[in-house]
Amino acid sequence: MDPITQIVELLRPHALHRCRQMHGSGNWAIRFPHKSNVVFGLIAVGSCYLDYPNLEPRYLRAGDFLVMNAPPSWILRQGARVAPVDFEPADAASTSVVSFGRSEGGDLTRIVGGYFSFDTANANLLAELLAPIIIVQSSVDMAWRLRNILDLINDEVSVDRPGQQFVLDRLLQVLLLETLRNQLGQAAMARRGLLSGLADPKIAATLQALHDDVRRNWTVETLAEHAGMSRSAFAARFRERVGVPPVEYLRNWRLALAKDALSYSNRPLADVALASGYASTSAFSTAFSRSVGSPPRSYGARRR
Repeated sequence: MDPITQIVELLRPHALHRCRQMHGSGNWAIRFPHKSNVVFGLIAVGSCYLDYPNLEPRYLRAGDFLVMNAPPSWILRQGARVAPVDFEPADAASTSVVSFGRSEGGDLTRIVGGYFSFDTANANLLAELLAPIIIVQSSVDMAWRLRNILDLINDEVSVDRPGQQFVLDRLLQVLLLETLRNQLGQAAMARRGLLSGLADPKIAATLQALHDDVRRNWTVETLAEHAGMSRSAFAARFRERVGVPPVEYLRNWRLALAKDALSYSNRPLADVALASGYASTSAFSTAFSRSVGSPPRSYGARRR
């Protein structure tokens, strides 16, 4: 299994919060509050401007897809500048369509969007993977795939059906994967992180090997062999691309696997330690406690 798929599985995207349609016409401006979740939206019809902190206003047109990771307060607007109106969150009983601006006249803009949550155990992985803001333009080849996924999400939430939460969780996983694929295609100039490492063929080979066999007693030397590089050149290149030394990346990934296993299974501690690449329970407990701040047994009991 490739590293991105493994990480998305550990993130466990879930809890879609009200997929909404927003209709605007004339001059309007909507201010959205800060969210600690991932916010997504599609400009289905028309166009608008995005005002995002520390960025120049961005023009969005029909077919553009927007993804933001834990965004600060931000604004969508159209027409002449007007004072923004705060977006009112919907409750479960409210309509899924929100209208703003003039009811008649002016160009119509229709936006479909929502936000969803992740498991908190490995939330740090999301910050390392997903840029704070991603705009997939309608002209990009995979934009149509994101639109189709959002259509499926919108259809699924429109009617209560058996297995709805299972279907939504899988669709959210696919939505996240497609977004990361789009980032990967632009990773040559991306910030440091896993996606930048996967864009480098030599570093990608070592990352795949490491994720395929996390139990192996990896060293910088054995990882460098997979890259076909000297130890020193590999270590420098890995850190330049991924942002951390190879051994630290391996340790962080092993702990991520352990946190997920402790949260969602009742496996014996020795099994969790072995599956996470530790030779003994005591070595695992020491490393886990030092990193997480509590012993693995206590952590697992609290999470479950």
